[in-house]
Amino acid sequence: MSEQVSRIVTDLVAAGIERFEGGAPRAAHALFDRAARAAEPYPALADQYLQALINRAAAAGHLGDHPAAIATFEEVLARCAAEPERLGGLRPAVLINLAQSLLATGAFEAAESALTDCRALLTGDGTGDGDGDGDDTAGDNAEPLMAALVALSTVAIQREEWERAERLTLAALETVTRLRPDLVGRALMNVATVALATGRHGPAEDLAEQALTACEAGGEQAGAADVRIVLAQLMAATGRPEQAEALLHTVLAHTGPAGLTERTSHALELLGTLAAARGEPARAEELYARAHALLEPFDATPALTVLTVRRAEAAWRAGRTEEADGLLSHAADTFAALGLGLRRAQTHLVHAALLEHSGAPRDLARALDLAVPAALTVDAVRYGLTAGRRRERWRRAVAEPALALAFRLAARTRDARLVAQLIEVQCATTPVLREDGPVPAEPARPAPAGFLDEPPPGPDGTLGAALAGAEAAAVLPVAPPPRLLLTPAGEVALADRIALAEQRYGVPVRDERQVPTW
Repeated sequence: MSEQVSRIVTDLVAAGIERFEGGAPRAAHALFDRAARAAEPYPALADQYLQALINRAAAAGHLGDHPAAIATFEEVLARCAAEPERLGGLRPAVLINLAQSLLATGAFEAAESALTDCRALLTGDGTGDGDGDGDDTAGDNAEPLMAALVALSTVAIQREEWERAERLTLAALETVTRLRPDLVGRALMNVATVALATGRHGPAEDLAEQALTACEAGGEQAGAADVRIVLAQLMAATGRPEQAEALLHTVLAHTGPAGLTERTSHALELLGTLAAARGEPARAEELYARAHALLEPFDATPALTVLTVRRAEAAWRAGRTEEADGLLSHAADTFAALGLGLRRAQTHLVHAALLEHSGAPRDLARALDLAVPAALTVDAVRYGLTAGRRRERWRRAVAEPALALAFRLAARTRDARLVAQLIEVQCATTPVLREDGPVPAEPARPAPAGFLDEPPPGPDGTLGAALAGAEAAAVLPVAPPPRLLLTPAGEVALADRIALAEQRYGVPVRDERQVPTW
């Protein structure tokens, strides 16, 4: 009897894999579930049961049901720990899949820990705590190692640790290109995502286009959907809403029928943002509501929180200011609980900008309290970027709008002293990192293979002119600016707001040194 069931289970798993690889994860999940249920009563089929469980959990994660995926992967890891000699080989793939679901639920530390363990298993270095340089595993370990590196770079992106994300994305791209250039799409997408987030729109677009080509050539439909979402964000950011909308509808045509919940939700959210920008608030709210309904059952906390900010903006514009205020406060608190201080600062800037439109003295005072510490925090990010051109792009694309809001609010509340101190602080020079200062996150050396500023190799041996003309970024680490002494008595410019920023967001805003301004 068990032999007959074994054949049935084998056929079901094979059919599920075929459906999964064909872009039908919902159908694949049903087949894997049938296989697991069939094998479970038979101790002799324990290994087949375990494989069906792993496949079912992977499909569940793909569909956005991360709580179910996490529970199953943790069960499998417990079995691997109980029989390390027989089942230990399953651990790397299980850890990678577990990390991806943990990341989607906001468990960033746990996701990174799982990936670090995975790399240690694959490279045999016992630690797995590096940033990817020197990973050169071939054979059976090549593909899981590449997946782990790409996932580690995704963790850094989600946490907005941009300098570390830069290193990890480049290391992942170098490794994938060397070992399996046919799988370069997702690694390229992450490099494009970092470029987009740090204001480098030209390289981001080139890289994303190459990533899309690579994903489509490799039949990675889910990866292609992810890249189109990145491209849509870029098109929206650079004033091309029609192109962004066309990309998002292409995404929905695939992700909706395939049951890819998170990608569908993200596309709906971006369509809602475009509708709001066109002056269609009712349409925007409808799209946000549909996106929220898709995510809510699956504990996708980071994505839900971003969506909460969007819903708050729509509610504010519809005149439901009390509802919007509550949503924004909830979003900021959630980002804080997730350890995403920079996201919390960005949420406070959104809140401050909405309060500014009210014009009421009380609202302006609240907006000022939110905007100044948040703007200082966003501006401070650039001091962690080692390349000068990247710092300059962050300043222009991200920090300047935030600081302009802080200046406007200080002027509108007639706080002349605050305006003067903001000017003083912004006019201070950026010091080169001292020899006795903290060691920079990355030594002053070229990035791996020059992938960001020169054309990297790709599936066809080159990315052609994808990044041709992108200027080489000089790597010159700088220290955070010092605290400015305004008087011999020791008064520090913006002392209370600097302290508030560092307490609220957990990000260092100023160096401990003090420099007199007289």
